[in-house]
Amino acid sequence: MLQQELLSRTSLETQKLDLMTEVSELKLKLVGMEKEQREQEEKQKKAESVLNVISELQEQMCRLQLDIHRQIQERLLLSRGCSEEVAASDGAAQPSPCGPDCACGDGSPELLQELRHLKIKVEELENERNQYEWKLKATKAEVAQLQEQVALKDAEI
Repeated sequence: MLQQELLSRTSLETQKLDLMTEVSELKLKLVGMEKEQREQEEKQKKAESVLNVISELQEQMCRLQLDIHRQIQERLLLSRGCSEEVAASDGAAQPSPCGPDCACGDGSPELLQELRHLKIKVEELENERNQYEWKLKATKAEVAQLQEQVALKDAEI
């Protein structure tokens, strides 16, 4: 009976060590996943800031194009000797101001394409972050379960 008790204790201690090793591995995995999550969040913030900068630049480009268009019209009218028409058409000759998704008539298709590409990239990063968060929760649950098993084995020992 004493030998059997020693064998069962040895077996339980071996199982405990195995579980502790597994818990340590899962903790390392958890730390790695948390680091990945932080990196993904940083990437997402960078992508969002780039998207904001692109939007601001696009709005500036629209305003500049409107100014250039207005100045060209004024110079054409002045060169024709129609200075009265410039004063009369001051508000009517200007195109409507740009909206948030403005392409400014001719616009820049490359810029719009880049904007679409960045929006897709941001969505992909958000999806990836959600997946990492899900994996992180699952790993935390697994760690908690293994810690409970370790505590039960300790109690048995």
